[in-house]
Amino acid sequence: MDKNIDRSLVDNIASSIRNKIYTGKYPAGKKLIVRELSEELGVSHTPIKDALNRLVAEGYVEDLPRRSMIVKRYTNSELIDALEARLMCEIFYADNIIKEAREHTEMIAELDAVLEEMRKQISARASIQYEDWVINETKFHRCYMRYCGNEKVYQYYMELDTNKTTYLAYLESTHAPLKLSILEANLIEHQAIADAIRALDARRMINAVIRHILRACDDYVIDEETQMKCLKLRNIKRVYET
Repeated sequence: MDKNIDRSLVDNIASSIRNKIYTGKYPAGKKLIVRELSEELGVSHTPIKDALNRLVAEGYVEDLPRRSMIVKRYTNSELIDALEARLMCEIFYADNIIKEAREHTEMIAELDAVLEEMRKQISARASIQYEDWVINETKFHRCYMRYCGNEKVYQYYMELDTNKTTYLAYLESTHAPLKLSILEANLIEHQAIADAIRALDARRMINAVIRHILRACDDYVIDEETQMKCLKLRNIKRVYET
């Protein structure tokens, strides 16, 4: 019983810190000091340490030398590299995903269910839970990539975790959560991907995915390096988009 209570306590602490990261209260690079967190949350040091270690594993916190921990930073350059890798995964396996969609109608049902959740979140406006939004975005894309037919690629795709990193990189750049207009654009783009899969049209799906990811990249062009990386992605667009 005590172990269950401890696990529940660690869950709650990790959730509290994670939420503060998503809302920008704990900005990228902020030092997370166990003693201060213990006082703030009114708990002992041990569950704080356990929660921080969990957040390190999840990619929210970075463990530095001399037992120092900070909210993890994500550079825009690294982020665009990850988006390029994700783009290549999705367009390369589009034909196979459409083939599987013919046989697995539950794929469309899953996509529609996630889209409905995203609509509800947008309608909440001021009370949007940004962590839940990122979870749903991630779930949406994994719904169809799960049917790519290559387990190693799918595992790699999950490890990229670009929906989380794009959000956190945006937060670091703007010091504010995603604007409602961006969430609405995301929803429209996700609907276009779902509609292409519903129509069993691989070319249409590729076009929708390219537009979605390139629009996301534009939000992170901050210098010459990121500009050149986005230019490379636009060259990919010219090859694949019709």
